[in-house]
Amino acid sequence: MNEHQTFLQFNGQNIIFLSVEGEHWIALKPILDALNLAAVRYLKKVKRDAFLGGCLDTMSMQVGEKGKKQGRKMTCLPEKYIYGWILTLNGNDPELLKYKQTCYDLIYNHFHGTITKRKTLLDNRRKEKKIVEEIENEIHSHPRYQELIDRKKTIKKQNKQLKNIDNEMIQISLPFKQ
Repeated sequence: MNEHQTFLQFNGQNIIFLSVEGEHWIALKPILDALNLAAVRYLKKVKRDAFLGGCLDTMSMQVGEKGKKQGRKMTCLPEKYIYGWILTLNGNDPELLKYKQTCYDLIYNHFHGTITKRKTLLDNRRKEKKIVEEIENEIHSHPRYQELIDRKKTIKKQNKQLKNIDNEMIQISLPFKQ
């Protein structure tokens, strides 16, 4: 199962997480303790959450000082969900507030940036299509215009034939199914 326990420091507290088969599982109680939040209340809340409740797991962790560590079962979330969970926490801890602001900024920048990039790309594409249309209208009466169209059709047909040949080669190289 490839399990090993590691610690991070947050607000002067050790945050425990396990690496299990390449996925990091983070204990929730030490985070709540580091933020001086009521662990029992927040653990109940996350267990009732329609999505996160199904992602939780209880894992045995070694807790305590060196030489005095004892095994203790702790509620954990996979790392990929821990950041969103922390956004659900309410508190006035400066580290929590700074973290939340960073997350909200990242979410806004991601979605706003995606929307803005898409709009810009669509606007640019519309302008390019208009220019192509104008050029085609200008050269339509030129004697070689039809030759250009025919050659483009030939190239398109050749591309399709090449793709078919490539697909045939891939099928030949695949092992036979039983």
